[in-house]
This record gives sequence, structure tokens and C-alpha cells, in this order.
Amino acid sequence: MLGRKNIDATKGPILRLIILYCIPLIIGTLIQTLFNAVDVAILGNMADSTSVASVGATTAIFHLLVHGLVGIASGLKILLARFIGAQDSKRILDSVGTSLIFSLVFGIIIAVLGFFLSPVFLNLTKCPADCYDGAVLYLQIYLTSAPAILLYNFGSSVITANGDTQRPLYYMLSGGVLNLVLNIILCLILPQKVVAVAVATAVSQVFSAVLTIRRVFKLYDLNPKNIPFSFTSLSAMLRFGIPLAITNTLYPLANLQIQSAINSFGSAAVAGSSAATNLEGIASAFTSSFATATSVFISQNIGANLPDRVKKSFFHNLWLGIASGVVVGGVLYLTGEFWLSILLGSDSAEAVEFGMIRLFFVTLMYFIAAANGALGNAIQAFGYPIVSSISSIFCILVFRIIWMNFIYPAFPNFYCLNACFTVSWILLLLCNIVFATIFFKRYLKGKYKHL
Repeated sequence: MLGRKNIDATKGPILRLIILYCIPLIIGTLIQTLFNAVDVAILGNMADSTSVASVGATTAIFHLLVHGLVGIASGLKILLARFIGAQDSKRILDSVGTSLIFSLVFGIIIAVLGFFLSPVFLNLTKCPADCYDGAVLYLQIYLTSAPAILLYNFGSSVITANGDTQRPLYYMLSGGVLNLVLNIILCLILPQKVVAVAVATAVSQVFSAVLTIRRVFKLYDLNPKNIPFSFTSLSAMLRFGIPLAITNTLYPLANLQIQSAINSFGSAAVAGSSAATNLEGIASAFTSSFATATSVFISQNIGANLPDRVKKSFFHNLWLGIASGVVVGGVLYLTGEFWLSILLGSDSAEAVEFGMIRLFFVTLMYFIAAANGALGNAIQAFGYPIVSSISSIFCILVFRIIWMNFIYPAFPNFYCLNACFTVSWILLLLCNIVFATIFFKRYLKGKYKHL
């Protein structure tokens, strides 16, 4: 089934192509989630729940600093998919070279600023005192790999826009195995387990990035001494990417206040939420893969001027994403106590209880996130990423701020805290349905944004 690496979204049976395209993405994300869970399990069993909390307390901050720019990589993917569909080799090459230079420069900036500002961010999120020192060390070490993380994400966007989702899987698998081996070795050698896990993760990120960029150079016959850079390509990439970067930043930004509230419940709550987040990654593996396929398949077929295939790509990815969210999210919730106990260790009943609450409001409801992923990526592919960003600003950032400042204080419990995620997703879904319908109809009438 996986013998064919490059999938042309403009030819052949769409449903089969979507499944072929998504299988490596799903497997890759599952593997990444598994390796992340191994990090937590190693800390939970070789150290304690405080060490798990040290890593969990950094999640929202790391996402805030890095995932915004990863959103620009998503914009690059849409841009390249259109150029590939239109077979415009000049604009493809300019976009690839420009993206590599951009990701390296901004990765270095994040690494430097993040290293010095890590204590400031952890103080802002009111990191629990018992895990503060470990969280500072983990965040500082992990952020040194920011250039590699961005190069990997931009490089993977280039490769997957070409219809090849297998090689990024292989690179992720290689990095994950290295991460696992280093985790075990360093945790046996180093007394500070959080440092051991951070170093192992950073090294594995660099390894995956090297493999990815090597493939990009080979794919486009690039010369490291003469990588093309175009301000026109940069402008187009930012026009698509900045709204997506804003959207990606909104989620961790909106979650900073939520993370502070989680921290206020103590290290057991932080550990339980962190472990539950790893399980959420399993559901996300399915839903995010179909969301990615939505943007690539729609964009390639828009570039090739095939409206019937655009329509089929949209609806197939939508129902596949929702169905996977219902099934996988439901199974994870029903078996949640078992998995949380494995991740957190034997002496973790309180942390498991906190984790199950998060699983109910987030993982069980992941089909809503799946619908948002497909609809939001369709809006972006049609050329209106700014609309998707504005919807997220109001439905995610503004709403969660309102919730945390007015609703949560009236009901200051862990249930109310996690319900914020579900309700904000529902609001965003309503907006996405309206806008996706409008822009889809505009496209069918020939009224859509050209590059």
C-alpha cells in the first residue's frame, strides 16, 4: 500500500489517494506521540511525578514560542501545492529556498531569546515551586533545538506538498528511535532526569532535521552555497503563513492562563494533564492528518483548475476526520485510566484522576476539533487564511480569556477549567461552517483568491 511515495492529488480516485496520503502522516504522528509518552513514562517510573510536571509545565510556553512559526510552514505547504498543481517550477524553487533561509534565521532567534526568557515565561504561568527548577532546565535545553525544529517542519512541508508523506515518517521514526535510546542511556547516567530527557529530545530533533533537509536538497538539486531567495516568494509565503502563524500562536497564548490555573492545583494536576495530553496526541494523529490532506488536495486541484476534484477532496477529508475523531477519541476515553496509570507510574492515583477529567472534555470531544481542522484548512486553501485567523482570535483567544476571567472564577474547579476547551471548539465550529460554505460557493462560481 505504501510503495508509491509521491501522490498526485490531481489524478486518480480521490478517496484512495487521501487514505494513501494520510496513512504515513497518521503513523508518523502516532510514533511521535508514542515517543513523547515514553519520555513521560521514563520520568514517571525512573524519577517521579514532579519530574513529569517539570516537562508538562513547559508545554504551553514551547508551543507559544515555536508553533507560531510552524504555522508559516503550513502556509508554505498550501502555496507549494498550488504551484505544483499548476506545474510552475520557477515559483516552486524560489519558495523552497526562501523557506529554508527563513526557518533557519528565525529558529536561531527563538533559541537565543527562549534561553534567556525561559524563567520569565515560567513565572508568568505560575509554575509550581517544586518543579520550577526542572522546568527551567528542560525549556532552556529544548529550545536550543529550535532551528532544527523549524527546519524539519518547513522541510517536511516541502516534501508533503509534493505528495510524499512516507519520507517524513521515516525521518521522524529515526529521530524517535534515537530519542528513546538516548533517554534510557542518559537517564541511567545523569542524576537530573529532566536534563537527560531534554538533551535526548534536542539531539533527536537535530538528527531528524538533517535527514529532512538532505532530502529537500536532493529533491530540488539545491546547492548549499547558492540557495535561491526571493522577496516575492517570501511575501506570498507570509501572506498565507502569517494568519496561520497567528492561529497557531493563539492556542498556546490562550492556554497560558489555563496552564496557570492547572498549575494552581499542584504538581499532580500538572502531571495528569501532561499525561492526558500525550493520549490526545493519538486522536490528533488521525484528525490532523486529514486536515493536512484537506489543504494539500484542495490546493493542488485549485492549481490544476479541477473544481470537481476540489469538491470531492473537501467532503472526503471532512467526513474521514470526523469519523476518526469519534472512534479514536471514544476508545481513548474508555481506556484512559489504564493508559494514564502506565504513563504516570503506580503511585499516581490523584494524577490519574486529573488526567481523566481532561480526557473527558478534550479527547472524547476530539471529533469537534477534527471538523474544525478540515473546515479551517479548506478556508485557508481557498485563499482566505486571514478569515480563519480572525475566527480563532474571537472563538479561542477572546472566548477563553472571558471564560477564565468570569466563568471559571465563579466555578473554580478542574471540570470548569477543562470545559473551556470544548465550548471554545464548538463556537469555532459554527464560524468555520459559515465561512467554509461561503468560500466554497465562491470558488465554484470562479470567485476565489489567485496567487
